[in-house]
Parts: sequence; C-alpha cells; structure tokens
Amino acid sequence: MLSLPRFFPPFVAFIAVAICLPLKKTTAFASVPEFKKVAQTITVRIEGTAKGSGVIVERRGQTYTVLTNAHVLQPTGNYGIVAPDGKCYSIKSDTIRQLPELDLAIFLFSSTIPYAIAQLGNSTKLSPGQTVYVGGWANSGGKLHSRVFFTSQGQLTEINSQLPAGYSLSYTNLVRVGMSGGPILDQQGRLVGINGLIRLNSADEIVGSGIKIDQFQRWHSQVIKTIPNPSASAIACPRRYTN
Repeated sequence: MLSLPRFFPPFVAFIAVAICLPLKKTTAFASVPEFKKVAQTITVRIEGTAKGSGVIVERRGQTYTVLTNAHVLQPTGNYGIVAPDGKCYSIKSDTIRQLPELDLAIFLFSSTIPYAIAQLGNSTKLSPGQTVYVGGWANSGGKLHSRVFFTSQGQLTEINSQLPAGYSLSYTNLVRVGMSGGPILDQQGRLVGINGLIRLNSADEIVGSGIKIDQFQRWHSQVIKTIPNPSASAIACPRRYTN
C-alpha cells in the first residue's frame, strides 16, 4: 500500500469604496448549485507557470485586488487570469505581494468592467461542524487538460490547527488540483477563508485545509499601499488559457 505524506502539494481590513459591487447579503444556501453561482462570480482562474484560483476581494477605481495562495504565484513565473466573464488579464509581477509568514498573496489587475466583490465574513466566529462551501477552477484530468469550476459542500473539522503558513482550518470538502486560492464560503455566502492544501489528519483521513480570512485582513492595509497601481492589463486570451 502506498504511504501518503502528511502534507500534499495543493489540490487544489478591507475597505469598500462607493463603486464596489459587493455581493448581496444572502440567506443560507439551499443547494451546492446555488453556492456555485455565487462563488463563480468572485473567483478568477489563474493560468501560467502554475495554475490555481483567486478571489476578487476589493475594487478601488479601476483596480481590483485578488487574493490567492502564495504557492500559486512563483516569483519568476509568468501569469494571467481569466475573469468570471471570460475576459483575460495579465498579472504584472510588480503587483504581486506575499503576506508575511502566510501562504497567501495578493495581486492587482485593472479593468473598467464592474466585477463582483467577495463579502468578507468573520472567521474568528467559525466553529467545528459548521457547513462550509469550497470552490475553484479544478483541473479536469482529461487529455485536453481543461479547467472546470468545481464546488463542494462539507463541514469544518478543525478551526485552530496551527499548521505552518497560517493553515488553521480543516474541512471534509472534496478539493482538487487547481483549486488552490479558491474561496471558502459560509452558508450566508461570506468569504471566511482561502483553500490551499490537502493533508492527512491525526486519524490518517484526507482533509482539506485553508487559511482564515482574518489573516488577510490583519495584513491587508500594510501590504496594499506598497503596490503600484497597474496599467491597463486586459489581453487577448492565449489559446492555452481556453478550456
């Protein structure tokens, strides 16, 4: 029998300005398809040297901030994103910032299109057994290597795991390659974490792990002011970005 490592490669305060389009407050999701519709409007597909997902968390003027995992964006890589409407944008390397001691990074892109913004939740009030939803652009695994937006429902099993790089959430949701950097939403559609890792827990069960959104909020105001505003970054979608 294969012996699985304890950690796997990933399968995987925000100020709203007047022109932001935050998601409407919702009641609890009635189904996974309902969650998928909400999650897909705030999630971008990251393509390039590595593949992953990211969440739109802020808009200032024509500049959007996207939150993802630091391991998705290698310093020497070449990256672009596919936005929720299918339009493509380049990621300028000078707009990428890793958050200190966390497997989180932010980057900026510029657009005149009014994309939806994630509504941030309070991850300090999460509790074991709580229902959460995870989404992201998973690799299909087929010969064409296409990406599909995949979502799953599960429950939190740990909320203070104290793993390296800020990973404190564990959950039963199924996650797949390409979903690193995707959203973890509560039943009201609020962003409470970023998915990024699968691992074996103490019972040798495979679980997903993520980083609480309050970790991002703690560093956001300090990091964002160090990033120059990007120039227009819309591009023609390269063939390799298309599904």
